[in-house]
Amino acid sequence: MRKIVITIFSIIIAQFAFSQTLSLDSCKNLALENNKQLIQAKLKVKEAEQVKKAAFTKYFPKISAQGFAMRANDYMIKEEIPEMNLPVYDGNPVNLLQPTEFAYFPGMQIETFDYTNIAAVTAIQPIFTGGRIINGNKLAKIGVAVNKEQLDNKKEEVILKTENYYWQIVMLEEKQQTLNAYLQMLQNLYKDVSTAYQSGLVQKSDLLKVQLKLNDVEVKKYQLENGIEILKMAFCQHLGITYSESFELSDSLALIETPESVYVNHQQALYNRKEYNLLQKSLEAEKLKKRMTIGEKLPQISVGVQALYFDAFDKQNSYGIAFASVSIPISGWWEASHKIKEHKIKEEIAQTELEEKSELMLLQMEKSYKDLSESYRQIKIAEISVQQAKEHLKIVSDNYKAGIVNTSDMLEAQASLLDEENKLSEAKSNYKMKVLNYKKSVAIDLYLN
Repeated sequence: MRKIVITIFSIIIAQFAFSQTLSLDSCKNLALENNKQLIQAKLKVKEAEQVKKAAFTKYFPKISAQGFAMRANDYMIKEEIPEMNLPVYDGNPVNLLQPTEFAYFPGMQIETFDYTNIAAVTAIQPIFTGGRIINGNKLAKIGVAVNKEQLDNKKEEVILKTENYYWQIVMLEEKQQTLNAYLQMLQNLYKDVSTAYQSGLVQKSDLLKVQLKLNDVEVKKYQLENGIEILKMAFCQHLGITYSESFELSDSLALIETPESVYVNHQQALYNRKEYNLLQKSLEAEKLKKRMTIGEKLPQISVGVQALYFDAFDKQNSYGIAFASVSIPISGWWEASHKIKEHKIKEEIAQTELEEKSELMLLQMEKSYKDLSESYRQIKIAEISVQQAKEHLKIVSDNYKAGIVNTSDMLEAQASLLDEENKLSEAKSNYKMKVLNYKKSVAIDLYLN
């Protein structure tokens, strides 16, 4: 019932979420619920679990039933005994050598065995298989663990892509707000310059400069609106929902956490990395494969029982049989020695790969944190630049009203503020992704903000 309710709720979300303002967490939930690659990864986990269950059945006896029935179109045993005189036995074996009395045997024909029915039920319990059953179960367990790690990796990829879409849209919408504010400033400037031109205070070239800038911004505004719409369409496809023009996002690029607040010890984080765990599982799997190869060449011991029913010669018989078997491979040892060496080499390769990738992962963590710190500094510099651009625009605006500077200086100051505000939005969006990349590199759950 709980699964049914969750499924219905997910369908409702998928159908109506486009008409709502979605938060980042809502987008993550939708992406994790609807992503096709995640569904495939979950099915692979279930597949591995079935392989594990199948391997566990190797511990139990193998039970089989056999049946055989035969009918012949004629008797398969036909014999004819001729007529003869048979010596009469008087109890003394010596007299059989030289009998004096005889009995007449008229002869007879023997015809039999035109059918047979055989049924058997056999149960065989392995006692020693060279460790193949135990190691096979361990290998199947590793298979489940590997598929779960890969599922978690796929979830992280989906969340990374979701946040990338999310913050790109938020950044573009903030740029859109900045552009609208810039457009408003240009329109106000155009009114002022137009009034001044009509009064003969400025030349027509000043009016044309503002008009050309207005035209350019109008084109950029149209391009930005189209870009946002296309990106929202792609985001909705990623989330598994229908796109609507009312689709909105609720978060902003407000800076929440500093690099120091997310920092963790890299050496400790290494052991929590999914990639590290997968490499360990790969090494463990190679060790188990080597043991299974050794086990194939060890004696195989099993015991069993059999119930047998036999119907032939017009007689029915039942038997109970207990048996033990020992199988010792002899000729395969030469080949096995090379296979064992092969697995030893593969084990060494896996160990070397684990050591190398561990070093690279530690370097990745260090680089990711440095990139995060650098991105944070870029935000701080961009904030200062925006503040300076605002102060510069105010001074130029005052001077323009006083007639000290010309229209070109005013346009340049306004464009400079637009450029710096856009850089700040880009820096904040970039920082959001740097935080996410760092969290992934140190194995912090990406589902949590």
